[in-house]
Amino acid sequence: MDVNFLTMNVKIKKITAKQTYELRHPLLRKGQPLNTCHLSLDNDSKTIHLGAYFETELVGVLSAFNISCPGYKSKSGIQFRAMAVLPSYQGKGIATQLIQKAFLSVRKTLTIHHVWLNARVVAKNLYLKNNFKPIGSVFKIDPIGLHQRFIKKMQNES
Repeated sequence: MDVNFLTMNVKIKKITAKQTYELRHPLLRKGQPLNTCHLSLDNDSKTIHLGAYFETELVGVLSAFNISCPGYKSKSGIQFRAMAVLPSYQGKGIATQLIQKAFLSVRKTLTIHHVWLNARVVAKNLYLKNNFKPIGSVFKIDPIGLHQRFIKKMQNES
């Protein structure tokens, strides 16, 4: 399928935390109990969950939590977590669309200093391409694997 056709026809919309489980579970928590998909601030009023739909199929998810990055506790921050895109849709710009929509959604309601995340090492190029900078050393999250922390400072710093 043509990448341009696909990305032009993907719709990003707000969804519930529970709707993210459709992708969180098989892609991020494979082999673990379903309840491991629930994250502590999933139901917080400031949390945003986004779903990427191609036609009627949920093909990508991203959640944004109102949490400052360690080391920047005195500044307001947002943590992106639990981003997943179906393997057959990866490399087609959907994750970037989710990231960009999350930036827009967050900026409508909050003034933030930074956005940060703990990314699987295999996904580092996605975040570098979206102007995130790595901070600290690679670390392991059991049982998920190796991660790298990334941060992007926002231009309208608070």
